[in-house]
Amino acid sequence: MAMYCVLHLILVATCVMYSEVKAGGTCLRLENKILDNLLDMIVAIKSGSPNSGGNSYRPAFTATLSTSPVTVSGQFIPKFDNVILNRGNGYDPKTGKFTAPKSGLYHFSFTIMSNGGSDLHMGVAKNGKYLISLYATKTHGDTGTANPVLELKEGDTVYLIHGASATQSMAGYHFSNMSGYYIGE
Repeated sequence: MAMYCVLHLILVATCVMYSEVKAGGTCLRLENKILDNLLDMIVAIKSGSPNSGGNSYRPAFTATLSTSPVTVSGQFIPKFDNVILNRGNGYDPKTGKFTAPKSGLYHFSFTIMSNGGSDLHMGVAKNGKYLISLYATKTHGDTGTANPVLELKEGDTVYLIHGASATQSMAGYHFSNMSGYYIGE
């Protein structure tokens, strides 16, 4: 459907510009206008412009942990309370979980920082299943990161979870954070 709309727009634009050539313009000017219009349409489709027929709804979020330090033990899910962006309202700062508002591929970024000479073990979980480990050493201020691309169905949840039995400490003050965004179908 989107391709049909693009082709229709190209045909209409070509007809309009052809009438300009007949009225005294040049073919080179017509070719340049057509090329410029095609590039504008391609950019609009790729970026998901609402007028392009493309996918205009792209969930995205970024949240940081503002308090510090946070003591973590057992099955603890950190609640990144400072929400910088929450387009689509997929991230819930009360639960610390992102719930996919729509199906597709998502890119996530997680950063944890150890605090006060304590190791820090965390993991990325999808619907309760542990996928990826993050680790920050005892060195105060060491970080662990993960940047997975995940295929999600609408309603799937993604979050960080502490699974170690030991009590550990995670730095806040916006050093520990998580973000994610919708890539496409």
